[in-house]
Amino acid sequence: MPYPKEELLHHIWQHRLFSQNGLKTTDGLDLKVVASGELNLNAGPDFHRARILIDGIEWAGNVEIHVRSSDWLKHHHQNNKAYSNIILHVVFEDDLSESLGAFPTLEIGPAISNQILSRYESLIGTKAELACGNQFAQVPDLIRYSWLDALLIERLKRKTEWLHQMQSAVHGDQEQLFQIALFRAFGMKVNAVPFELLAMTIPWKTLAKYKDNLFQLEAILFGKAGFLNFPEEDYQKALSKEYDFIKNKHGGEGMNVDLWKFARMHPKNFPTLRIAQLAALFHATGQFLPWFANRSADETVNGLMVKPSEYWQSHYRFGKEFPTKGNRIGKEMGRNILINALVPFYFVLAHRQAKPELQDKAMQILEQLKPERNAKTKVFENVGFKPANAAESQALIELKTNYCDHKKCLNCSIGANILKRDL
Repeated sequence: MPYPKEELLHHIWQHRLFSQNGLKTTDGLDLKVVASGELNLNAGPDFHRARILIDGIEWAGNVEIHVRSSDWLKHHHQNNKAYSNIILHVVFEDDLSESLGAFPTLEIGPAISNQILSRYESLIGTKAELACGNQFAQVPDLIRYSWLDALLIERLKRKTEWLHQMQSAVHGDQEQLFQIALFRAFGMKVNAVPFELLAMTIPWKTLAKYKDNLFQLEAILFGKAGFLNFPEEDYQKALSKEYDFIKNKHGGEGMNVDLWKFARMHPKNFPTLRIAQLAALFHATGQFLPWFANRSADETVNGLMVKPSEYWQSHYRFGKEFPTKGNRIGKEMGRNILINALVPFYFVLAHRQAKPELQDKAMQILEQLKPERNAKTKVFENVGFKPANAAESQALIELKTNYCDHKKCLNCSIGANILKRDL
């Protein structure tokens, strides 16, 4: 069996996954671990604030861990003052006969079960999409669901970083902030950025002035998006003329139309159709935030299924007519909008305004929505775990994307449980 990686030794030391019976330093002194310390993710010794009993005397301080004793020299720790005050050097194998300093050394390899080493090699060595495979569904429910809860929070924190930063750009205007989140969700991954830019160029109060006129709402949105700069067909020309009139009243520059992407996309996700749907949605709801805030998840999804104007019921982009089914916003898209706009918005607001009830509301929305079904969630379904709602599917997507795909089994509660099971 190959030597374990240093990160595995960190995990074993941190969680004390080794036999502590009869531990001795390489000098033959009795050793007992009182506290393994805190893992240091920055420069310097691997663990801080450890407490060790050596020959009956308690020591407190830093611990450094290596695969071999000689790694101390390879890493040039002997020339680094940060390592001058460690209380213990822990190694899997002591391959040096001479002393490295005043600190004692513990060769921990003989105290580590071969089960842990083989399980870890099995996890990181597999070519399967899910390293833990069928073992995922065998982990105790308490551990699995607690980990999924933590992953969901982790995902929401990561996904809302840009919204936190956007607060200052909108000067605390929550309606404008939600408009940006909503537009970005309509753009999905491919056109998220241009939709965000579009939302930032149009004050929500401007849209509110034209709420009752769908044609004018389309003129504003398509004009600001840059799709009316060089009109070619009659409807586009009519919108361009209306936009010029509105622009003279409100001013402001439009976007570069080249920012929008159409390649390798299903026509129903074309940005032109999504913009038309946004215009129809604002025409039906008025201010977005109050409308979204006063409905249950199912009511919101159903309410989002608005039809665009007559032109966009037979077109996906200007000048190209296609047989369609009305081009209304579908239920799946409606759920995506709640997951990627409303939930992150509430999550940000909960922290900005110190209102935990808004975070609870965000979680409730996810629990009310059906789970997403995609390639990432299907991996877990294939091993016997089917998400019950969008909260669980979002957590699984986070797990697959940021842990499983990078074989971060040691940082995963599932992997950690598999390593120590029945020891």
